[in-house]
Amino acid sequence: MNAQIACPNCRSTNTISFNGNILDTPLTCQICGRTFAPHFYCPDARSSARHIFAASSLRVDNLGAVYAFCPEHTFTTYSLAADSKPRPKQTSLRSLVRFLDSLVYRLTLNIEALRLQAFSRR
Repeated sequence: MNAQIACPNCRSTNTISFNGNILDTPLTCQICGRTFAPHFYCPDARSSARHIFAASSLRVDNLGAVYAFCPEHTFTTYSLAADSKPRPKQTSLRSLVRFLDSLVYRLTLNIEALRLQAFSRR
């Protein structure tokens, strides 16, 4: 089973192979060679009372998803913190969509400014 976790030092995506259900940390980055422990949100990334902790061991469920236990609250969490999430690969389609989204946003702001300017003169 394989899982992907980003290195917080160089932000490269590391593929981790699991032979069992538990993998001890710290992990070693395949690109920069530094060791790191993945960070998770406890209890959830959307919770207002969340905190970030470094996982002492990683676990894999039957579907291949990586999770950890919070040492303070013993919650099971699947929510990787932003520095440990793998980045999506940059593709030309993703770049085009980002450009068009930005263009539409700027056009909307300009049209709204012109509308406000036209109606404020009355």
